[in-house]
Amino acid sequence: MTSAFLEALIAEDVNLTLVGSTRADDIVRDADILHLYKKAGFERFLLGMENTDEAALDLIRKGGATKTDRQAISLLRAHGILSMATWVVGFEDERPRDLLRGLRQLLSYDPDQIQALYVTPHRWTPFYRLAANRRVVQTDQRRWDYKHQVLATRHLPPWCLLLFVKCIEAIVQLRPKALWRVLAHRDAKLRRAMRWYTRMGRRVWPHEILSFLFRERRVKHGPTLAEFFGAAQDAEEESMRAHTKERAVSLPRDAVELV
Repeated sequence: MTSAFLEALIAEDVNLTLVGSTRADDIVRDADILHLYKKAGFERFLLGMENTDEAALDLIRKGGATKTDRQAISLLRAHGILSMATWVVGFEDERPRDLLRGLRQLLSYDPDQIQALYVTPHRWTPFYRLAANRRVVQTDQRRWDYKHQVLATRHLPPWCLLLFVKCIEAIVQLRPKALWRVLAHRDAKLRRAMRWYTRMGRRVWPHEILSFLFRERRVKHGPTLAEFFGAAQDAEEESMRAHTKERAVSLPRDAVELV
């Protein structure tokens, strides 16, 4: 199905720049057709790695694994496609040593770019049930956008978690290998794409720090997640599925006659 779609897209010969969002194991699964992704116009894949710690990956139950994460990045690079690794922080029992271990793991993955996000529970996920008793520190739902901490952590106050996140972003993005790709990647199109993201990062990075210090309001003793949002909905995963039921329909007499 995927290869047929890509081949049809290639056959149309349309000048496209495509950006995908997927899991690392999907990239590994499609290793033999990544050349078709490239030929069809895919420039970058945002990889939902979530975390570099196996225990955290098991906790959020999204099927990720550190082995496939590293393999996916290597495969994308071999096919001339950029990798942007999303890395999630804000799990309840995280300590400084866990974040430092995550940094070392990210450096070993060697992604082209990263995007650090905060764990944000959705009511329809199993993780929501596990986090139901955690305290909410951000009650402004407009900031439940993955870029703001919304749940309290046991060992790290918000300012400390932010400091680690910003430092890790800077270290990964400013390492010599990453800078060299931005400045001198042999593919001009990919070079422009990385430079664009770098320019955005230079604006967003200080904005998030200033916003944390002067614009956002957090609560120290907020409600639990369950009190704030209600019961979990992970048992209703089929709620978005279309259900059809047979039922009798009464039609006007003239409509029946027309039929």
